[in-house]
Amino acid sequence: MTFISHIVCAYLFVLLAQQVYSVPTVDGSEDLLDALLKRIETLEASDAENKANIAKMEEEFKMKQSESEKEISMLKQRMKKMESDFKLQEEMLLKKIKDQTLMSLDSISDITENESVGDDIVDQAPSVKDHIQQRRSIIRKDRSIPEMETAFYATHTVHATHHLGVNQVLPFELAITNVGNAYNIHTSTFVAPVPGTYVFHATVMGIDEQGGDPHMRAYFDVDGTAYSVFYVTSYDQSSQMLVINLTAGQTVSVKNDYSDEGFIGTHHSSFSGFLLYQHSSMNAVVGK
Repeated sequence: MTFISHIVCAYLFVLLAQQVYSVPTVDGSEDLLDALLKRIETLEASDAENKANIAKMEEEFKMKQSESEKEISMLKQRMKKMESDFKLQEEMLLKKIKDQTLMSLDSISDITENESVGDDIVDQAPSVKDHIQQRRSIIRKDRSIPEMETAFYATHTVHATHHLGVNQVLPFELAITNVGNAYNIHTSTFVAPVPGTYVFHATVMGIDEQGGDPHMRAYFDVDGTAYSVFYVTSYDQSSQMLVINLTAGQTVSVKNDYSDEGFIGTHHSSFSGFLLYQHSSMNAVVGK
């Protein structure tokens, strides 16, 4: 109950006392009471309206506050994503720079033509500096070793060779090309003069052995290990290739796999090979 309501109640109590005890009323008191009641009603209506306005304002404020909190949350998420994307791009860029730097440092032309390549930046990167020094040491050592030239092409002069034994070396006794003399015409075997990556190729024409298997099977033999097996049918040619890393002294030949087989020579069958590139003293690996 408001303060005004208390006053009105007190006034009504006075009037009631006057009536009960026959106290004469003041002229115009009823009109004053009506005016007070109307005023109270007006004030109470205004008070209710004000309360409604305040409640509405509070509701609007809560809604705006909720929207602001949502916007702040979205901004935080965007900032977090931007930070994550920036970090990822930074890592990718650093990796790309590192890879390009290592590729540049591995370039023989950059290192051999200018001994000070990268010296202005590697002082702050000891691992890169060690890498440069190691590469330079390898290059200086390799300069003193001349590149070996090795290539051969051999064929079989006999028209037909019969009754080959199991794991017998196919004879290719005529060396048309033998650069470096690494191919032995007496044993039909190639002996690697230096460590390196070598390429070999063989072509064999089959022959019809009466009563025997019409299919001949041959393979490359590297120090007793079979590689690149291939089948040969009668009066047909079959070829096979081998790319392999060899150390100095390893041997390569073409061998027959089954007993009592044969093949045709007179330039219909051949064995050839060459050194693709020589390995350094650091035991280089293909593709590195």
